[in-house]
Amino acid sequence: MGNTITPPAQDTLNKLEELRGALEAESISYGELSELTGLADYIDLDDVQLLEAAGVPEFHFTAEEDGAVCRDNFMCLECRRAAVARG
Repeated sequence: MGNTITPPAQDTLNKLEELRGALEAESISYGELSELTGLADYIDLDDVQLLEAAGVPEFHFTAEEDGAVCRDNFMCLECRRAAVARG
């Protein structure tokens, strides 16, 4: 999971930049925010602006005894970085 394992298509990158423009212009719609949330897996792990707008939590909120387990609809930033590090 995450774009460092499988790079996104150029169309996806273009859409993310289009959504960034709407976000920066403070004219992003609820539909565009929903679309951004759907593209969260393709946002660069260091792109705090888009990750935050997409609703990706920085840390998970639950843990198992043997280690942290993300229970959200999509992985939190901490779990994404760990998954990328594991390869």
